[in-house]
Amino acid sequence: MKLSSILAGTALVLGSQWSIAAGGPLDLTSGSAGFSSTPMVGGFTDIYTFSLATPATLSGSITTIVNGLQDIDFVGVFLTGPSGVFNFTQLMSDPFETWGLATITVAAGSYSLALIGTNSPAGASYGGNLAVTLVPEPEPLALLLAGMAIIGLLARRRAH
Repeated sequence: MKLSSILAGTALVLGSQWSIAAGGPLDLTSGSAGFSSTPMVGGFTDIYTFSLATPATLSGSITTIVNGLQDIDFVGVFLTGPSGVFNFTQLMSDPFETWGLATITVAAGSYSLALIGTNSPAGASYGGNLAVTLVPEPEPLALLLAGMAIIGLLARRRAH
C-alpha cells in the first residue's frame, strides 16, 4: 500500500513535466458516471474528481479506444481519497488496454481518479465508467431489523 502511494506520488510529480488535464468533477448521483478523453500526445495525467455524501461501494473500468497506429499506454490508474489509495488492475494489454477496479467500500468524502500514461502521435482515446451503490447507515438498518422483529413477535403472539 505504501509503495503504491509512493508510485502514485512519483508519477504525479513526473506528470508535472507532462500535460496535466483536469477531467472535471464526475456526477455519481444517478449511480454511475461515464468519462472519456483524447489526451495530448506524449505523457499525460488526467484527473477526475467526485464527492460522496455517505459511505458507498464503488467499482470502475477504463478501456482504450485505438485505431491503426493509435495507442495509449497507462502507467497507472489510481483512486485517492479518505479511504486511502486504490490501484486499478490492468486486465488486458495492448492494443486495447482495459483496467478495472474491483468493488470496494469507501467512506464519505472527496476523491480523485488519476489516469497516468502516454499517448501516441496518432492520438488515441479512452473511455471509462465509475459505478456507486450507497451503503445503508447502521442506525436505520438496525431500526428496520428491530421493527421487523417486533412485527414477527406480534404476529406469532396472535397466532397462539
